[in-house]
Amino acid sequence: MILTVLRHGKAVEREAWHGDDADRPLTREGVAQCRAALRGLGGVLTADEVWTSPWRRARQTADLAAEILDLPLTECAWMAGEATEIPDWTRHLRGAGEVVLVGHEPDLGRFIGLMIGGRPMPLKKGGVAVLEGMPRPGQMELRLLIGPKQVAAIVEA
Repeated sequence: MILTVLRHGKAVEREAWHGDDADRPLTREGVAQCRAALRGLGGVLTADEVWTSPWRRARQTADLAAEILDLPLTECAWMAGEATEIPDWTRHLRGAGEVVLVGHEPDLGRFIGLMIGGRPMPLKKGGVAVLEGMPRPGQMELRLLIGPKQVAAIVEA
């Protein structure tokens, strides 16, 4: 299995947001950042579908991924905040095809660390990690870890 982990793009800062954190949206820069990254990496990312946290900024990022990669999209409540424990994520992946997971920190970093049998590997906003192997703790290998600045450099090249 190839699993692509994508952190949502730049969002409105918490301090500047007065509503529920789940409703905090991407900034214009965040939308542009995600669009450019997905277009730039689209030729190398392989997936059958996009799974996302229902929180607004992740869903906006996932909508872009589904559109640009031409993939179906599924909202996963278990990826929202502290909805489930990170080790429980693996049971949702059993029997899945190749998936793009779109979510939040610190959950994504903890999930990556669990899957590769190491410490958490935090993703910057708009960052991407690609894992390969059996979707079980310690059974996947990290094939790519790239931050938004590196994605931008690739896209601009």
